[in-house]
Amino acid sequence: MTPTRPLRILELYSGIGGMHVSAKESGLPFEVVGTYEINTTALEVYQHNFPKTCKPRNIMGLSLEELKDINPTIIMMSPPCQPFTRQGLKRDVEDARTSSFLHLLGLLEEVPQPPHMILLENVAGFETSQAREKLISMLSRRNYVWQEFLLSPTQLGVPNSRLRYYLLAKQKPASFCFNLSNKVQNEFPLCLCVKEEEMVTNTTRSCLHCGRPFLKSLHCLLHRFHNALHPGCLHVGGSYSEFLPSLASYLNVENNLESYFLKDKILNKYHMILDIVDSDSQRSCCFTKGYAYYVEGTGSVIQHNTKVKLSEIYSKVQELDADNPHKIQLLQQLQLRYFTPEEVAQLMCFPNWFKLPESITNKQKYKVLGNSINILVVTSLLLILAES
Repeated sequence: MTPTRPLRILELYSGIGGMHVSAKESGLPFEVVGTYEINTTALEVYQHNFPKTCKPRNIMGLSLEELKDINPTIIMMSPPCQPFTRQGLKRDVEDARTSSFLHLLGLLEEVPQPPHMILLENVAGFETSQAREKLISMLSRRNYVWQEFLLSPTQLGVPNSRLRYYLLAKQKPASFCFNLSNKVQNEFPLCLCVKEEEMVTNTTRSCLHCGRPFLKSLHCLLHRFHNALHPGCLHVGGSYSEFLPSLASYLNVENNLESYFLKDKILNKYHMILDIVDSDSQRSCCFTKGYAYYVEGTGSVIQHNTKVKLSEIYSKVQELDADNPHKIQLLQQLQLRYFTPEEVAQLMCFPNWFKLPESITNKQKYKVLGNSINILVVTSLLLILAES
């Protein structure tokens, strides 16, 4: 059963409002009772979409009395990931950017009535961190049950890889609608079958095809999302994890995209390490905050001109000397371009009503999107968490 009273959401490290968007997309009754964020660009995007709901606030300034007064039903958060990434040197709890998270854990240890639920997102790697150990210790002492996951949007039929750590926790005597494991799970715990008619018996609430628990709200969410992007394609059956449409539905059909074409110096230096996709591709690499300004490992680029064959162009390029000017002329034929910020947002499953303000630069847009969350994954997990 879904909650009848509005969820009182405390949104920490709120960024551009991804958790707020997920709550809205879930259809659950909710109110955001507090947001904490200090990045000015992220705040500008948040306020553009949710006016008067987000002010600059530092979690280090959150007191025990304030947390008691806010009295959230659920905390939704995506703490800074840099302490747990290779680029961030993996300094973990010794990194100053972890201080606010440790401060929060201290408050949750002391608050008389902890939030009923917690949803946390972070990078893969968090699951082996000391910060995670401190989180799990707090959950155990405060009488929570929890499940950890490593999940990607590709498992929900979205052609974009973004492997992330997720934790769902709720206080006893509440329980989950699936069996818990003390291991980090690599799959969604509920039925992801496409065809509803194969689904469920009233007695077990489990799918007759895959045997997993069936959640009507999750099925409706996934059907609505995919049917809006590619109507008529859900007759195939199988699982959403097997349903990977092409990138075409996520791309801008406008022709005025020349400003996103890769510069000659980028083509010359990095053409052999680019991850190149086109509108027919069924995958794309994770977009990071450095997309379009750093090349290696920051996200895919698009072959805009599909009238020429990528393999043939690259075969000819490899036959030429490094300083041969004809090499650039060949690569230019591909019209390689960056995904626009709006396309990145689409692949991260932000709904059409969510807008990036024109007042911020493309570099700022890529940065805040790269630091944000995949909306479909978090919305799905929120529905699972809220189910009683």
